[in-house]
Amino acid sequence: MLLAVDVGNTNLTIGLFAEGRLIRQWRVETDLRRSAEWYAGRLKCSPRPEAVIYGSVVSPLDAKLETAVRKAFGLKAIAVTPRSRLGLKLKVRTPGQVGADRILNALALKVLFGGPAIAIDFGTATTFDCVDAKGDYIGGAILLGPDCAARALHQFTAKLPLVKVRKPATVVGKDTVHCLEAGLYYGYLGMIKEVLARTKAHMGGCPVVVATGGLAPLFLSDLHGVRREPDLTLHGLRFAHEISHHA
Repeated sequence: MLLAVDVGNTNLTIGLFAEGRLIRQWRVETDLRRSAEWYAGRLKCSPRPEAVIYGSVVSPLDAKLETAVRKAFGLKAIAVTPRSRLGLKLKVRTPGQVGADRILNALALKVLFGGPAIAIDFGTATTFDCVDAKGDYIGGAILLGPDCAARALHQFTAKLPLVKVRKPATVVGKDTVHCLEAGLYYGYLGMIKEVLARTKAHMGGCPVVVATGGLAPLFLSDLHGVRREPDLTLHGLRFAHEISHHA
């Protein structure tokens, strides 16, 4: 039994694996104000894991999470970082700055598809991560996530309401909410398509393209040739544990 924890800016996405199969998944809000005891209570699960591995992009939470794992299970959590020995070459200028989520997505791409391949992760930020034909990580792009864009429009204007990102019936809005929905969805879709087209041209060949993250299903119908891999990062954690366990 393996507990995998993907620590993101908005949520902790937690997966429980049994013999390589994801048998349970849940989310916990990322909140630095919460105690280790609070997180320990929300990590507890049955059956009890024999190991815990995590990847985090919220470094101030790491020590608290490791304490929570000790309190909940009496285990030492394994952290995935750019220094982890995963058999994944980071062919970028500053390997130490690559986020754990991007490393895990790249590792999952390498194990599942070999290469070349691209992962689009629709999270708080939307990331593009690429592995070449050898399965080495070669970088990507980082975009503002659509939910963040919606909040920014509301926060930095006097009259624009906060809207949920959704696909409207038409691109021409007939009221303020409709206009915001149209701009957010189709503007964001255009941004994704442009970055993807240029990324594929840069890589050459015909890379496999997968989408993951909470908003991936919303955009997939307009992203032809992109397949959905909803648990890519969690499987990256599983692969990282298997590699480290057999090293």
